[in-house]
Amino acid sequence: MKTTYEKQNWQIFLVASLAIVIVIYLIANIVDQEDYPLTENWYPTDLGFIITPSIVIVLGITLNLKYKLKGNHGKAWLLFTLAIISWFIGELTYSYDYEYSIDDISTLTSDIFYIIGYPLFFVFALFYLRSRKNMITKKMIVLASLISFVLILPSVYISLDVDEEIDGLTMVLYGIYPVLDGIILAPSLVAVFLFFGGKVNLLWSMILIASILDITADTVYLFTSLEDTYDPSHLVNILWIWPYILYAFGEYSHIKLFKNTS
Repeated sequence: MKTTYEKQNWQIFLVASLAIVIVIYLIANIVDQEDYPLTENWYPTDLGFIITPSIVIVLGITLNLKYKLKGNHGKAWLLFTLAIISWFIGELTYSYDYEYSIDDISTLTSDIFYIIGYPLFFVFALFYLRSRKNMITKKMIVLASLISFVLILPSVYISLDVDEEIDGLTMVLYGIYPVLDGIILAPSLVAVFLFFGGKVNLLWSMILIASILDITADTVYLFTSLEDTYDPSHLVNILWIWPYILYAFGEYSHIKLFKNTS
């Protein structure tokens, strides 16, 4: 009875957290938050990109203290936390006004940290799955790869179909993220196939949904950037904040699972 009650509370809190983000962005659009910057190039909605990854990092550190680099899971959670920290630095250094230039490294700072986070996250997934490698079939790998490829196709198409005069560096940076999202989506799909119905299925379901949201957000961002319609209040930002919330709930479920089985 207690477990059912806790599960209901957990679901309500998750839905409420996701809904709050929507409300914040709707209000930001209504009041035109660009007229009320917190500091130069920082707006009220940007707080979401500070608060949510911070929570994920704290929970990640909690899991690191639990595993203490022991076994594959210990290494996995260290890599996960480092990936989120890298993305967090990317959020902090992002600028809405940058025009990318290879001669000015400061315009690439956020992208460098964003990109570094992807291989860290990918290896996190590999380490987590390593202990179950004998259960992973070729069919799982092929199916996960095909699904990932199909989901990144819109971004690839948009990147190749650009008519506007845009430099190659900017186009690469716009188009690379959905591809990187697809790469980390593949092991997430394998994990869901592997753990479907199991105790850690919730964690990997959260990670899978987060990966799909990231692909969607990066594809929409690519389109809106080319159309010059992206701004701090754009609703696509919701799809970037939601994954951090899902990661946090996935971590929390993992922590609760460990406590219940201790």
